[in-house]
Amino acid sequence: MAKKNNAPRNDKAAAAKSQAQKSVQRQERRTLMGVLIGVGVAIVVFGGIVFFIVQQSNVPTLDSGDAVAPAGADASGGIVVGTSGVVGEDVPEDAPRVDVYLDFMCPVCGSFEEINGEDLAELREAGEIELWYHPVSILDRFSSGTQYSTRSANAAATVADAAPEAFVDFVDALFANQPEEGGSGLSDEQLEEIAIGAGVPEDVASTLDDGQFTKWVIAGTDQASQDGMAGTPTVMVDGAILSQTEDVAYFQAGALRAYLEAL
Repeated sequence: MAKKNNAPRNDKAAAAKSQAQKSVQRQERRTLMGVLIGVGVAIVVFGGIVFFIVQQSNVPTLDSGDAVAPAGADASGGIVVGTSGVVGEDVPEDAPRVDVYLDFMCPVCGSFEEINGEDLAELREAGEIELWYHPVSILDRFSSGTQYSTRSANAAATVADAAPEAFVDFVDALFANQPEEGGSGLSDEQLEEIAIGAGVPEDVASTLDDGQFTKWVIAGTDQASQDGMAGTPTVMVDGAILSQTEDVAYFQAGALRAYLEAL
């Protein structure tokens, strides 16, 4: 009897085995790539966590030696202006303490100042309130990389420290010349010109870009968030944040003044 030819069957078996091996290899490669991608994602996430922790650890506190405070500032990051309009002088006793948290890039802060600035100044001059300014920097990301919120807050702190009699006028001038949110902000040269126009001596105005109080601004902004500031403007009276819906609608002309006069 003639033997059967098993070659075709063997060829098919070999081909099937080869295909199976290739399939296993492809699966192994996909598994390996999945592991590598997973490890890569883990590294990125871990890196992000580490970066966040490092960034947070780099934020100074107001009581640290790194955060040099301007004259007239206290442990909360506020700058007090007395009845004479000079930082740190003629501060009334036993008057309600009013803290105003402002970002010079914030258009809503500009509106707040337009509505309430004159009323607050008159109440301060009459000794009816103790007025504290908190220049904070929460809108740097909206100044096209120029860090305008921080630069302008540092400029205000510099004026408070070296030209305290011109601080109020400089703050008013910053809002009068407020740049558009999302733009590049005012340049250092423009800040210097505005300061001189507000009565700041030229030798002081020329130092506004030195960044002497930048760390104080950063520390004060962090402290403000710990104290309850969720955005700007924020108004605090004797340590309690005023709610626009429950306490006083301070974007209505005269409402904040009436509230403070009734205290």
